[in-house]
Amino acid sequence: MPAKTWMITGCSTGFGRALAELLLARGERVAASARRPGTLAGLVAPHGERAMALTLDITRDEDIAAALAQAESRFGAIDVLVNNAGHGGVGTVEDAPVAQARAMFETNFFGTLAMIRAVLPGMIARRAGQIVNIGSVAGRIGFPALAHYAASKFALAGLTESLAAEVAPLGVAVTLAELGPFATRFTASMDIVPPSPHYDLAALSAQAGNAGWGAGDDPRAGAAALLAALADPAPPRRLILGRPGLAVVALHEARRQAEHDRWLATSQLEQAPAAEGE
Repeated sequence: MPAKTWMITGCSTGFGRALAELLLARGERVAASARRPGTLAGLVAPHGERAMALTLDITRDEDIAAALAQAESRFGAIDVLVNNAGHGGVGTVEDAPVAQARAMFETNFFGTLAMIRAVLPGMIARRAGQIVNIGSVAGRIGFPALAHYAASKFALAGLTESLAAEVAPLGVAVTLAELGPFATRFTASMDIVPPSPHYDLAALSAQAGNAGWGAGDDPRAGAAALLAALADPAPPRRLILGRPGLAVVALHEARRQAEHDRWLATSQLEQAPAAEGE
């Protein structure tokens, strides 16, 4: 199979780095980007002309235009865009400032949207291409003290599903990779706003099912699993990655189904449910 050109955002560490390393080891061409391109020197240097490091802050339109122009000048068309760059934060809805939410949306949603809009015209013109958005199981579940992050990932999930429906007839495949916990520095780098004393976050996390996640899965294993799925002739639109993430999604889906069933008659505008215990 001919080598493809991949453009990946957020490659300095973690999942994006693992993806880039695996792709380069397989002989693919990679335009790796980061806000500080010096962090990519060790990644790209051993691979000569097949790899390049780009300066890219996806919240800056001028950075996006310059990075895309450089990548296309070196490699030609972008075959696969991986939107991996992300920003996280911890804090309750009451305690975390609105500015924290805005910062996460600027990167996780609006920055990703800008990247998509930059590469999409070329893919549509060629009737070929693949867009991969790196989401989170927090895009399915509103975990306590992660409301702003979850909201940005819920928004990304909606964007991804709509985009996939729009461009599938035009030859462009779209996948949302919903990550559970992985052993990266992402969580440690999150902005943390301490909760007010009336919140028991340990108890709330235990109820939500994410209290005992530990260090997380190996990002290289997750990256390899994602690449295998993307190589399928019919790649998934949404793909949960990692056993802890899969387990917590199953927990919440069961709870939602039970609530749906209990309130089905009300949803159908027929009658209210009987009170529990009657």
